[in-house]
Amino acid sequence: MGADHLSKRTSIAVRDTSGLIVPLGSAKGEAIPPWVSEGREVYRRGLILALDLAAKRAFPERKLWVEHSISLGYRCRIEGMEAGSEGEVCARLDKELQKIAEEALPVHYRKLSSEEALSLVGEHSLLPRWHMGKEFYRANVLEDSWAFAMGPTVPDTSWLTAWELRPARGSFFLRFPGSKAWPEIVPWVDNPSLAKELDLEEKHISRMKVHTVDMLNRRIREDGGREAVMMSHFYQNRRIVQIVSRLGDEFPAKRIIMVAGPSCSGKTTFTRMLATYLRAEGYGTRMISVDNYFRNRSETPKNKDGSFDFECIGALNTELFGDHVKKLVNGETVKLPVFNFHTGVREDDVTPMTLGGKEFLLIEGIHGLNDSLTPGVDAADKFKIYISALTTLNIDRLTRMSTSDGRLLRRIVRDSFRRGYSATDTILGWPSVRRGERMNIFPFQEQADMMFNSALPYELPVLKPYLVPLLEDVEEDSGAFSDADRLLRLLDCVEPINEGVVPRLSIIREFIDGLLLDWSE
Repeated sequence: MGADHLSKRTSIAVRDTSGLIVPLGSAKGEAIPPWVSEGREVYRRGLILALDLAAKRAFPERKLWVEHSISLGYRCRIEGMEAGSEGEVCARLDKELQKIAEEALPVHYRKLSSEEALSLVGEHSLLPRWHMGKEFYRANVLEDSWAFAMGPTVPDTSWLTAWELRPARGSFFLRFPGSKAWPEIVPWVDNPSLAKELDLEEKHISRMKVHTVDMLNRRIREDGGREAVMMSHFYQNRRIVQIVSRLGDEFPAKRIIMVAGPSCSGKTTFTRMLATYLRAEGYGTRMISVDNYFRNRSETPKNKDGSFDFECIGALNTELFGDHVKKLVNGETVKLPVFNFHTGVREDDVTPMTLGGKEFLLIEGIHGLNDSLTPGVDAADKFKIYISALTTLNIDRLTRMSTSDGRLLRRIVRDSFRRGYSATDTILGWPSVRRGERMNIFPFQEQADMMFNSALPYELPVLKPYLVPLLEDVEEDSGAFSDADRLLRLLDCVEPINEGVVPRLSIIREFIDGLLLDWSE
């Protein structure tokens, strides 16, 4: 689809004086263009509603489901979609989408009181019936298509002028413009390993019958969430066992284990759990902290604003790191450095280390999948593991719980009890964290030998008691208020789980009490 007139529109929403993202024309404030993060989300919300309306017109007896995100798109499926019909389905949906865009149908951003939300009937009532009334319930509405509003959407369907429907086996992808060349849609990029991992997770939550927040809430009401918690715990344990089994098969050819993943994916706990599982199988483990290989502060690269860029690979002495790893694998003894974060100076030749005959070398860090971290080390000697919190829980049939939001919520809780940061501090710093991930982690994820998903379907109910008071402390005049507000409205529809039912070995423990962080090496 073309998008000439959309590219000329300078704003798609407004950040008003309270910091909220609100519909265009409803308030005065900072204009938000469609090619920035908030603007893209406004556009996508409208596009999903229009796709649902298109599905209702083309397939009136079937429902559309929006699932996980990949390659600037959402995987979607039509219930009862027959194998081999994907191309025809996409063609019919695309035709209806074009009509809907031409009709310029109004899209409403509805703010409902508790009484109004609870008076809804049919499918529209599934999530609102859990609404606890502390916050207004907000929904985006296009004719009879409703979706929980994580924020506002486009004023009308004439704004929706760029999309792509890409057939896939048993499903299809709804693709939309990104930010680099708005409103162009970038070419499709295959991510087979990530796609396989996401497919496994979709099957897992379907078996658990917790595909949406409404379904999860019902499971919690049945037994306090115990079965959902235990099924998730056993499933993740099985995935770790699969990784350990593969590592055993690859040993000793691949004895360097590289673990990498984005912020709050649970890298620390996963790495320690992996080491314990390996020891139970008769293997030893040694761990090297990449943080001790930082260059002296005087040599650290800087960002454009003059601040130090600690996340780029140039901030590390990769030559020294690669040399030490190579010598360890060859059976030599090396003396590891120690970096003093107070003085910004690295002290070399401090801690002696030798790798034993049946020992793995464990390395965890954001650059673990990047071979530039270990120059001189043969890539064939490394076993790479990518860990992320790939959230597959839906808020409702059309609204995804984004992986980024899931990790942000973990980080808000962790930063509060471990670092003394407020939710405002964490939210305001999150865009910088995300930029670093896009540059240093995501481009290398497909190079992993195996992936591990640390997300748990029951995270929101467990984190809720911690998150609500932290998010309620965010001031209205703060730049973090819009994010805090939308997350609070989501949590207002979530049934809590008593953390007592959460196993001590669950990865989520890293973020609520840090119990696993005290394990010895």
